[in-house]
Parts: sequence; structure tokens; C-alpha cells
Amino acid sequence: MSQLRRNIVTGEWVIIAQERKGRPYHFGKQKHEEKCPFCPGSEEMTPGETLRISDGEDWILRVVPNKFPAVCIENESVDDRDLFYSLCEGTGRHEIVIETPLHDKTLHHLGKEQIFKVFTAYRERFVQLSKLQDIQYVQIFKNCGKNGGASLPHSHSQIVALPFIPPRLRQEMEGAKRYYDQKGQCVFCEMIRAEVNSQDRLIYQNGHFIVAAAFAPQFAYEAVFLPTLHQQDFGQVEDRVLYALADAFENTMQMMEKILGEFPYNLVLHTVPYGMEEDAYHWHLELMPRVSYHAGFEMATGTFLNSVSPEEAAKRIRGF
Repeated sequence: MSQLRRNIVTGEWVIIAQERKGRPYHFGKQKHEEKCPFCPGSEEMTPGETLRISDGEDWILRVVPNKFPAVCIENESVDDRDLFYSLCEGTGRHEIVIETPLHDKTLHHLGKEQIFKVFTAYRERFVQLSKLQDIQYVQIFKNCGKNGGASLPHSHSQIVALPFIPPRLRQEMEGAKRYYDQKGQCVFCEMIRAEVNSQDRLIYQNGHFIVAAAFAPQFAYEAVFLPTLHQQDFGQVEDRVLYALADAFENTMQMMEKILGEFPYNLVLHTVPYGMEEDAYHWHLELMPRVSYHAGFEMATGTFLNSVSPEEAAKRIRGF
């Protein structure tokens, strides 16, 4: 059983999930030395599907509950027996998006059509999980590569439905609301205009998205995918916008790969909770290549050191 524990000083929640120490770890093993639970023919190794997309008889994408979840279905209220500390059972849902039946293909090498299907699966599960009782936020993210935190090389993403709104998202929403109240404009829309006008950090652009190197990055080569249409809720995104996102993701990743090689990364979605009215916010994706590492200074201060400026990163990715 996982637990949520609140830091009494900062108010931040952490998850204690001892069950996850038993999850399989296949990095460093010979190819197919152990049977991959995400490959075709191994379906019995995963819990029952919550979503399947098929091409004729065979599946091309599956979503399944995580066998080693960070949060569980069981529900108990906050434990007040110890009034000094607050804890509760780690209530929620934890799912895996198996992005392809192909064991050795990474997401950005699957082609736009398959990437689009992955993003539509994100949207469907985001909406369905958001409707569950006691769920306040659904976090979608992808860990790619050993240094990106993945335990299996087969391309997959994760979805965690939480009984609270994460502090990082609250901070973003509050900052966007402050800017809107002061300026009367969406800060993300202003960001899009600034990046398009300056071109200094612009990496890629199509009819519905810009991709820009983050102005104040936590990681070298960090980038943000911003939809040019102002929209707060990922659950309301139309197919044409998701297809444009697939195009932006494929092209950006392949451009990055030319200079970084095959690199580990984290991809995270930030959106308002499904159905919440917060006009000041603007959903987006954040890409964090793990080609640099955080150490004592970052851990102590929360201030991040980078040896590559975002302007230089964008120039290298664009090739000029």
C-alpha cells in the first residue's frame, strides 16, 4: 500500500510506494534476455486493458494498469492519529501507455500517425480518469532511457491520477493568474508572441504549435511545446491540434537527436484539471533532455545551473 506524506514545513506531498521496488528492470540486460511484458505475446503479464487501439486483428497501442503502482485504488481519509504529521493512503490510479508493439522503436521514430494515436490515448485516459471520485489531477508523463528514470526500454508513457493538485502545477496556475490580473493577457500567449518575434529560442513551428528552448531551463536543451490556440484544458483538444503536436514532437526530437545522439529525456504534460475553469492558463508539454545532472547546489537551493544557454541550444538544434 502506498502512502502520501506531507512535508510539515513546505506543505509538499511525497509518495512512499514500496511496491515499486519489485518492478522489472531490463536496462543493461542482453536483448530479450528477459521476456518483455510490453511485447505482443506477453499480454498475460500485464493487468487487463483500459484502452486498446487495433489495426485489424493486432493491437498497435494498449493502456493497462501499472502492475507496480505509485498510487492504488484503495481509499482512506487522512490519518490524524498523529496530529504533528499528515499522511493518507496513496489513493488514485496508475496506468501504462504501451505506445507500440515494436520493442526497439522509440516514440519519435514511430511516425506521425502512431504518435498521434499515442496523444489521443493520453487525451481519452486523461478525461476518463479525471471523472473518478476523489481524483483532482491526472498527470501524464514519459520517462525515456535509463537516465530518464525508465525501468523498461520498450517505449511507454505513464498516467497517474492523483487525489491532489501537484504544487508545481498550482504554482504555474497562480503565476499565470497573477500575470493575467496585472496585464489582462495570458502569459503563455505572450510567450508565444515573444518567441516568434525574436526567433532566438525558436526551434520549430507549424500551424498549431511552436517549440522553443525554455528561457529559464532546469536542464540543458529543455524545450516547451506551446499550442498557438489559447486553451486551458488538454481534455478538450481537437484531433487536428493533436496531429500538429505529433508533427512538432517528431521533428523536434529528430532535430535534437542529430546533435545529442540517442538521449534520455522526460516529457510532461501540464494542464488545468479536467473541467476546471481557469482562463489564465494554457496547457503545454515540457521536454527535459537528461544530458546534464543535478547535484548538491540544485538540491540545496532549488536553483539550477546550466552550461548551455537556451539561445545556443536552439541554434544548435536548428543547425544554424
